[in-house]
Amino acid sequence: MKFFTNNLNITNMHKLSNKPMMIFMAIVQNPITGRSKKKFGNAVFSTQFGQNVMRTKALEVKNPKTPGQVNQRSKFKLMVFMSRILLGMIRVSFQNMAKGKSAFNAFMQANIKTAITGTPGNYVISYPDLLLAKGPLFQAQNFLAGNDIAGKIKRTWTPPTDPLDASNSDKLYTIAYNETKGEWSYGQTSTLRSAGIDQQTVSAPWVGDTVHVYSFFVSTDGKQCSDSVYSGTVVIS
Repeated sequence: MKFFTNNLNITNMHKLSNKPMMIFMAIVQNPITGRSKKKFGNAVFSTQFGQNVMRTKALEVKNPKTPGQVNQRSKFKLMVFMSRILLGMIRVSFQNMAKGKSAFNAFMQANIKTAITGTPGNYVISYPDLLLAKGPLFQAQNFLAGNDIAGKIKRTWTPPTDPLDASNSDKLYTIAYNETKGEWSYGQTSTLRSAGIDQQTVSAPWVGDTVHVYSFFVSTDGKQCSDSVYSGTVVIS
């Protein structure tokens, strides 16, 4: 189980620097260039996802400030700030979506349009709409969250009806977010999908706080996962 503390309020995050973007991209793969990197003239070579990629440097860097572009940048910065805290999990939970792109980029694409609410200058994360995992495994039915043991989050779900179902061996991945303290607690458990119940231990200082609860399943080989499920909020006793 991993526990992370974010001492910075998302609405008061550090500004991210605006860096010149490369334009015009080509994939280069031939016996002459082989594995290429660094600059050649106005071209920059690198390797991404097993392929040589060539970019040309922008001759003129523009920084448009139309209202739509400024708003989009604000949303992007907000989501990037949060995703950095969850990067270790995202590498697992979005690995199936990382086809020709990184798991981080897959996470951003899945949430940038749907998990941010508010008005320009006052954007916030919509936690019920946040997708923290995406993959081909099927979601468990009737995922519920509660609290009947001090310092724990109780999760229940409907396990497969067939005892021979291969998904019975999938392992539960738990996530909880304390919005008051700006802290996340997440990690893969040893609880199997067939169990139908789990008790997640949380930090003692969380007692009395309301937390957002998410869950998803990971295959035994760790190579596949299900979409995450948001089960609402729980007050920690």
